[in-house]
Formats: sequence, C-alpha cells, structure tokens
Amino acid sequence: MKNISIWNEYHNKKEYPKLMKDIETDILIIGGGITGINTFHTLKENNLNVVLVERNKICNSVTSRSTGKLSFLQNNLIDKIRENCGDKKASLYLKSQIDAINGVVNTINKYKIDCDLEKVDSICYTNDINEINKLKDFRKFLNKNNINTYECNNNLIRNKYMFKVKNTYIFNPVKYCYNLISKYNKDIYENTCIKRIEKANNYNNCYTDNNVIKTKWVILACHYPYFIIPYLFPLKSSLEKSYISASKYKGNKLSLISYDNPFVSIRTYKDYLIYLSNTHYINESVCDRENFNELIKKVNDINLKPEYLWSNIDIITSDGMPYIGILKEKMLISTGYNTWGLSTSFLASSILKNIILKKKNKYIKLFSPKRKTINKGIINNAFKSIQGLIKGYTYINNKEGDNINKICPHMGCKLIYNEIEETWDCPCHGSRFNKNGKVIDSPANKDITKKK
Repeated sequence: MKNISIWNEYHNKKEYPKLMKDIETDILIIGGGITGINTFHTLKENNLNVVLVERNKICNSVTSRSTGKLSFLQNNLIDKIRENCGDKKASLYLKSQIDAINGVVNTINKYKIDCDLEKVDSICYTNDINEINKLKDFRKFLNKNNINTYECNNNLIRNKYMFKVKNTYIFNPVKYCYNLISKYNKDIYENTCIKRIEKANNYNNCYTDNNVIKTKWVILACHYPYFIIPYLFPLKSSLEKSYISASKYKGNKLSLISYDNPFVSIRTYKDYLIYLSNTHYINESVCDRENFNELIKKVNDINLKPEYLWSNIDIITSDGMPYIGILKEKMLISTGYNTWGLSTSFLASSILKNIILKKKNKYIKLFSPKRKTINKGIINNAFKSIQGLIKGYTYINNKEGDNINKICPHMGCKLIYNEIEETWDCPCHGSRFNKNGKVIDSPANKDITKKK
C-alpha cells in the first residue's frame, strides 16, 4: 500500500528551475496548483507578461490530492448557498460551475490535452431517510434551472434515494496541469517561496530568501493564503479534511456523491475505484490513523483493498461560495473552493484575467472577497481555530520527531504526526510539513526548526 495520491504516480518528470536572480514582470502568480496553472495559461494566451512561482513542485499539493471530478452536482453545497444567499445567487453559482466545466472541456479539446478525460453521469444520493425531502427539493431546484435529472439506481452503495445528471466529467488533474503548460519553457519557477510583499510606488516587491520580483499585480493562488491580514480571512473560512483511497476495480465507470455530511465521493479511474469519506473539520478529529482505518473498512465492505491512501484539506467558506477577486490594490486572490476547486479554478482564471484587463464578468461581484460574510460563521470559525489549538496540545504522539520543534511557525499551534502519510499536520489552519520538517502546505511559510 502506498501513502501517496494515485495522481502522484503520473507526475511529469519535467522540472522547472528555482529563481536565482532578481526579475521584473507585470503579473506574479504565487502558487503552482491548478488555479495558478489555469491562470498562468489564460494570461499567457492574452499575451500578458506573467511569472508563476511555486514553493515546492507544481501540482504536488491540494491539486494532486483531489478526486478529479468536474461536476455541478456538489453534495449539499448549493443548498447551503440557497440558505445563506437566496435562490437567485445559488442559481448564478450553479451557472458558474456549468460554465467552468464547459471551459475546462473546451480547453482540453482545443489543445488536445492528454488527461484521461471521460464524460460520465453523476449520481447524488442519501442514506438518511430524514434527508430525502431535502434531496428531492434540490432536484426540483436543478429542474427549475433547466437541468434534467433522472431516476436511477446503483448497487455499490446503500441508499434511500438517488438521482443522476448528465454532462459531468472525470479526469486526471495532474496530467491536465502538466500538459496544459508543457509548451512554456520559461517564467515558471519551482522551489521558490515568497516570504514577504512590500508596496513601492505602483509596484509590489515580492521577496524570496535571496531575490526580489518586481511586479505590478500579485495573484495569490496558494490554496490557504499566507498573507492573511486583509479582511480577516481565517475567520471567514474553516478547514475540512477528507480521507481517500484508490483500489483495483473491474466495474463500470461511475461518479457518485452523497448529499449529506459527512459526505462520500466515489469515482472510477481506469481500473481503479477512488473512494473518499470520513470528512470532518480539522479541529474535530486529530487521529488520522483512526479515520484511515474507518475508510479502509468501508472499502473492504465492498470487497476492495486499497492500494493508495492519502488525505486532503479543503477550505470551507461561511456562505458556501469561493473568494475570487480584489483583495487590495493590485493584489488578487482565489481560494475557498468548498471542495470543488477543479472546476472553480478555471472560472477563477477568467475572472482574474477580466479584472486585470478591466473587462466585465458577471461573476466578479458574486465571488468578491469583500462581500458581506455571515456573522455566525465568523464566530464559529474562531471557535474552531481555538478548539484545534486545544486539541493539538492535548493529543499525545511521541513516536516521531524528537529532533524537531513540533510547533507550527504560522500561529504557534501544536503539530500532530500523521502516521499514514508521514507528515506533520496543524489542527488549527491546515499547514503541513514532511517528516523532516519541510513545509508542504500553507499558511505556514517556513520550515519547522530543528531542536538545539
């Protein structure tokens, strides 16, 4: 059994250089996941001067830990948006996801990108008899928005009620990213971490350890942004962790998602079945081994044996919609995808391009980072951070890391060792480090220090 994502097996062997000199550009993208790569490609196609930097290796973080779905059937997320923002905004969000999926598919076809794209029907189901009426109401909402839904059945999972939609897709997100930018041999830098940004006249000076990038625009495409002071981002979102496996499978291709939480997501990939479950807020459970064991049991129950195991952390916003747009003058952001970043990242690339080029886009206002956020959500998110801090300091794990300080350099939370993936994880804000202390995921912006 391998403790990596199945997508990591398909990493392109191409490596990009580390930035070793001072440079100047019009636009700097910080983050080499699918958001940064889609945006880099979109801006290059519009003949803009743009540079992308990634602290580690491109597509080696959240993108490579996703399930690889392109679907507007997103468990109960749209109903969350309906409750918080009303049906009109929920309908616009739904339209944005359909536009994004079509955009990804058109890009794949236009540039003949090899990424194992398959068109599939997506199924939404519930096992909870108390959720049936909610799921039926959601189905009516889809029908009102001109989306056809169909009765169906599936014997792989127990369910009380389910339906399916057409025109959704599954693909390999890492192959997509590498092949999308394969023609670009410059302006991409790996192992290049931006440590701070300083405003100077009409430019932003972005500093690495040894060099500076002078740029007019900065785009934060780094999942959980580590330049977090503007607009109290940590209080406007929370973090959700999921556990995923890939097992050999001989059945028909499929794509399923549960309506209710903690949600289950299942899809096929070639001769594998990818199974996601045991989702929880990171402050609620700090023992990853227990969650992985529960996942393995569920997979064993359908007569499969995991060959790959990995986890992922997603940013959940208070109102259910992402933050895409202007953070402050000449600084843009795209984050908070509520587990559905593969389609939303493409949408973000179009929105950010239009902001820079001063063009209209019907989704700019909807996803603005400056929009009003639910006060109740802010209070809950603050409580979750405190709860994660307390649990981190009360959880005992002395099996590893005697030679390093087990304190997250982001905000001082106690790190917890993930025995399955061999990483140090922060239960407060989701920073991750490898077993030797090298930072893997933000918001932490530096490695764990060694003990003296």
